[in-house]
Amino acid sequence: MDLETKPAAFKRGVPKAQLNGLFGLEEHLMANDADEVVCIVRYRVEDVISKEKKGERYPVVETVHIEPLRDPEEIGAALKLLRAAYSSRTGEAQLDLGEIA
Repeated sequence: MDLETKPAAFKRGVPKAQLNGLFGLEEHLMANDADEVVCIVRYRVEDVISKEKKGERYPVVETVHIEPLRDPEEIGAALKLLRAAYSSRTGEAQLDLGEIA
């Protein structure tokens, strides 16, 4: 039986303190809860779940490292890369980033 591939699921939890750039920023995040945070994220496939009866399978991804960006130039560069990757993947020219763009 061929299994249909479904969208990725995300493993619960975050990396431990040294690889979690949001660690220690809790007060800042809560004080600025309306703001979006641009981060660089690394992930890996933690597992592949197969559900034979449903005829589907999907990867479970785990965040390995997350690092928030604070410098406006770095944020601009990251958003430029994000837009380019989105355009390459979807064929759509523009990604609506709302207020952070």
